[in-house]
Amino acid sequence: MELEIGNISFTKEKSEYDEDWYDWLSSELPIPLLNNSKLQVRLDFNDQELDEFRSEIEATLRNTLNLEKQDRERLKKHLFAYYKDFVLDVGEECLDDMLAQDDEEHIWDFVHITSLSISKSQITEEFFCQFTGGCDWEIEHGISMSFKNGNNLAKVGSYGHVNNSDAYADQTMDKYIYYGNIIKTYAAE
Repeated sequence: MELEIGNISFTKEKSEYDEDWYDWLSSELPIPLLNNSKLQVRLDFNDQELDEFRSEIEATLRNTLNLEKQDRERLKKHLFAYYKDFVLDVGEECLDDMLAQDDEEHIWDFVHITSLSISKSQITEEFFCQFTGGCDWEIEHGISMSFKNGNNLAKVGSYGHVNNSDAYADQTMDKYIYYGNIIKTYAAE
């Protein structure tokens, strides 16, 4: 079964994680935010939601594919905050796969995005794109970067929720982009 959203074809495929669920996946697309690395886009919606929220999903997808180099640059301070918070929490000796970093300049060298999905917040009911994958400083929990409506940075942190409202069941937490044990960054920065 196929579906087209925003001139992109998606195929319904059996989920590799849940035998009772299907995923809607695109072919691999060049992602400008990731220097045109190619990823499939997954739509995290059931068939009814795809019909009901089609225009919101399409707008989020379009905005996501328009993220570019300046958005990548803006992410650096939040990525570095995640790195620095980890180091302050557990120590540099836990950096098995990377050298200690003094600033944000090369932080993207240690981020490995492998997945892109479009989904909806459970708490705020807003739409998000979420990039997930691994990072060399936090092997166990990986990395997630979310953009509300596909173009407004909403959250950077370990793999999981699309926004801090969902992570903490508290809408006031969306004032933070990164919310760590020691370091926090804010949406207004």
